[in-house]
Amino acid sequence: MKLDTHVHTRHSGNTSIAPLRQVMRESYNTPERVYAVAKSRGMDLVAITDHDEISGALSLGARPDVVVGSEVTGVFPGDGVRVHLNVFGLEPGSHQEIQRLRHDVRALLPYVCQHGLFVSLNHVASGINGPLTSGHVAALLPWIDGLEVRNGSRLAVQNRTAECLALAAGKAMLGGSDAHTERGIGHTWTEVPGATTVPQFFAGLRAGQGVVGGRHGSPGTMSSDITRFAASLLAEQASEAARAPLSWRTPGVICGGLFGLPLLTVALAAGLLHFVHEQRFNRDLLFDLVARPSDLLRRVPEMAA
Repeated sequence: MKLDTHVHTRHSGNTSIAPLRQVMRESYNTPERVYAVAKSRGMDLVAITDHDEISGALSLGARPDVVVGSEVTGVFPGDGVRVHLNVFGLEPGSHQEIQRLRHDVRALLPYVCQHGLFVSLNHVASGINGPLTSGHVAALLPWIDGLEVRNGSRLAVQNRTAECLALAAGKAMLGGSDAHTERGIGHTWTEVPGATTVPQFFAGLRAGQGVVGGRHGSPGTMSSDITRFAASLLAEQASEAARAPLSWRTPGVICGGLFGLPLLTVALAAGLLHFVHEQRFNRDLLFDLVARPSDLLRRVPEMAA
C-alpha cells in the first residue's frame, strides 16, 4: 500500500508568512480534490495533515482508505523552538487534547505515546522548525515512531540528513510530498508492501517495513508552487469581487491584485534565497549532531519523566 503521508488543504488556515497572513491561505487544496488527485497518482491510502487541524480529513467522511492526521506544532517551552510532528489516527477527542498540550512537548509526546498514536518528526533539517539543535533532537527521539526522510518540498541534502538520523536511531522512515498545492500530491510517498488495511500499514511502518519513494524538492518546485499560490489567490479574490461587486472591498481587491502581480518576481527571488538558508541550516545542524553525538544517546530527564 502507498500513502503520501504529508498533504495540506484549505483547512490549514492562513499562511504563516507575516506580510501575507491576512490575505493568503496556507493551501488552496480542497479535501475532495486532494483525495481525487492522490488516487489518480496511485495512492492506495489518502492522508490529510493540516496544521493543527483535522476538519479537512473529517470532511471526507468515514472512508476506509482515509487516514486522519495532523501536522502538530509542538513547542519546547524553555526556548520556544517549534517542531512539526505528523500524528496519525486522530479522533476529535484526541485532537482537542493534543491541541491543548502541544505548547509543551514534555506533556504532548507522552500523551501521544500512551494513546498509541503514530508520530513522525517532519523535515528535521529545515530551518522552518526554528533553531533546532542536537539537544532538541535528542529530546524527541525516544518518543517518536519515525522521521520524514523524503519530503517532496525539501532539498535532497536535507532529506539525506533525516535519513541518516533515522538509520542511526532505528526509526521508521516516511516519505510525503508536503504538498500545499496540487502539484506535489502523490509524487512523494511511503509504501508498506503486503499491507491491505490502515492498521496493517502503520504496523508495518513500526516494524521497519516502510519504503519511501518519489521526488525531492528543489528551487524549481518552489517556484512552481509560488506561481500556483499567486494564481489561486487572484482567483479567490476575483471570485469574491464577482459575488459582491458593490462591496466597499471590491475596488481594493482589484487594485491589490493588479499592483501585486509585479511582486511575483520578488516572491520567486525570495524562494531561491530560502533554499540558500535551508542549505546553511542543514549544514549547521549536521555540524552540531557530529560535534555532540552523545546528545542522541541520552534521554532528557524532563521528557522521560
